[in-house]
Amino acid sequence: MKNLSKKMFVAFIFFISLIACNKEEVFLEKEAEIEIVDDNEEEQEGENEDVIDTSEDSERDSALPCEFELGEVLPNQTVAINCALDLGGATVVLPSGVTIAYEGGEITNGTIYFSGDSIIDSELLNQTLNLDGTLPRLSDPLFTFNPEKWGIVEGKVADEIALNNKQILVNVISLIKKLKGNIFLINEIDAYFDVSSRVNNPKIKSENSIVIPSNFELRMTDNAFLRVQPTNAHAYSLIMVYKGENIKITGGNLIGDRWEHDYTPVVDLYGKTYYSHDWGHVTHVSGGKNILLEGIKISNGAGDGFVVHGSTIRAEDGSPGDAVISENVTVRNCIVDASRRNGLSILDGDGILVENCQIINTAQGENPPGVDYSSAGTWPRQGISFEAWRVREDDGTLKEYEKIENVTLRGNTFKGNAVGDIVFFTCSFVTVEENFFDSMVTNIASHDIVVRNNTFEARIENGEPFEHAMIFKSRLDPFGEEFNRNYQIYGNKINGYKNGITLAGNNYEVHDNDLTDFKTGIVLGNKLHGAEIYNNKLRTSLPTSFGYVSRGADIVNVNIRKEEVDVTRRPIDLYDLIADSANNIIFDDCSFRSSDNKANNIDGCENITIQNSTINTDVNVVNSKNIQLKNNK
Repeated sequence: MKNLSKKMFVAFIFFISLIACNKEEVFLEKEAEIEIVDDNEEEQEGENEDVIDTSEDSERDSALPCEFELGEVLPNQTVAINCALDLGGATVVLPSGVTIAYEGGEITNGTIYFSGDSIIDSELLNQTLNLDGTLPRLSDPLFTFNPEKWGIVEGKVADEIALNNKQILVNVISLIKKLKGNIFLINEIDAYFDVSSRVNNPKIKSENSIVIPSNFELRMTDNAFLRVQPTNAHAYSLIMVYKGENIKITGGNLIGDRWEHDYTPVVDLYGKTYYSHDWGHVTHVSGGKNILLEGIKISNGAGDGFVVHGSTIRAEDGSPGDAVISENVTVRNCIVDASRRNGLSILDGDGILVENCQIINTAQGENPPGVDYSSAGTWPRQGISFEAWRVREDDGTLKEYEKIENVTLRGNTFKGNAVGDIVFFTCSFVTVEENFFDSMVTNIASHDIVVRNNTFEARIENGEPFEHAMIFKSRLDPFGEEFNRNYQIYGNKINGYKNGITLAGNNYEVHDNDLTDFKTGIVLGNKLHGAEIYNNKLRTSLPTSFGYVSRGADIVNVNIRKEEVDVTRRPIDLYDLIADSANNIIFDDCSFRSSDNKANNIDGCENITIQNSTINTDVNVVNSKNIQLKNNK
């Protein structure tokens, strides 16, 4: 003691007095509040080490009761909880600036009322501890959810427990958001959640779902399983974004109730009876901006695996009106498996990316005889369905209650989807690139579509290859306007289908596609108006195979050039193909070869020119008009 200055001696006596009051040393003043002054720097450093030494406290059994009262804490102090602190149902009022740190202990059974800018460690939060007053912020924005600590009951449970599970998770997410946490981590869970809704309305569904708030991430590991409690409700959404932005949902396993669902008819809140039970969705974005779903295993939706649309329908002119439009939504590296209706349904949105996902086994299975609806697949039974709601009035007015624009599907794998892989029902400005398909891409009423650099490999069903790789149709409104227009199809590899590409509609550019092992290569469909087709290779050794085929079509302004067609039967096999008299259909600078030496056939056709081409057999012309064969070899 003789070497201590007077000021150091005072600090030492104050330290001894704290130990005498509570040898656990649970109240640690912030370093900024400690001021030790000494003329001898070496002696000062030695005394500092003694003051902050907590090695004795770190060895304490955290299950033992605390030997202090939380109400003793002073403003701007840090209290380290390394013991079991039972508040006994009481409310403890804390001054401002307090930090409550976790060191292995717990606080239970009561309320802490905070004042001012305070901090709490998220490890101390649990279902029996209430926070009140000016809520503190978390010491770390990442919160790890422990199901047991919050009262989640795992495994198969009764409906009321599954409903309570849902409410617990919703409440904890809300609490973490209020405490300025923004990452909600679930390491391990296997629990059921009742998210059923008696109305298929985004707002009402959001009130029954696990909704992820704005500026927030739900992060799950492979050991996290969130399951839909089996229900008779015709609608539900397990995980939902509703009028939210800047949200990430990553990892984990999200599982619907397809196989356990009760498909008996149900009456909704408004007295309407529902039979099909199509609207049970596993993940659902309704009015979300800057949303990312990544690395999730989504399976067994009674309806769809994933749905995106606005918070409600738009105004009739297609402007947002009262709706919050979903924008910049990304689904990446996800597996969407065994959805009953569609893998993904896109109803409304602008700027959607689906990338490197597996969309598989959608809507397989058939209903038993006499049963209309069961766990078997239900229409439209597509991997991805674009299905905006539009209405054409009798006067020609188009009412666009939903719109789909600027979508990219890239690098995905489509396998085992019952009816098809993609249907462009109603959408525009969609790019489909670098995907793998084993069934079909088709359309109903869509425009400005790009399908490029994809691989199509026909799956075999009941010993037969899939019927079509791509089939694009014409669809006119009552006033003659073509819905399907402006398609670019290029760089695709198509193998093993009965029919490669069928074309109808307006304004197509089809080039540099490689078609192999088909029965029919390219079908020129009715009302194909305006098409540039070039540099495609059509090669097959299958018996009775054909290159270019038509079976009754009205065609305008179609130019086919630099094609390589090598088939067993007829490279050209056209029946009742009527081209516009002012714009012949022209085959120019092509190579046509039949390995069986079968003649090309033009029967009942008008206004066709074949020129500057190499043909290894004859061209038979029957009952046709204005057929010109020029400069061929």
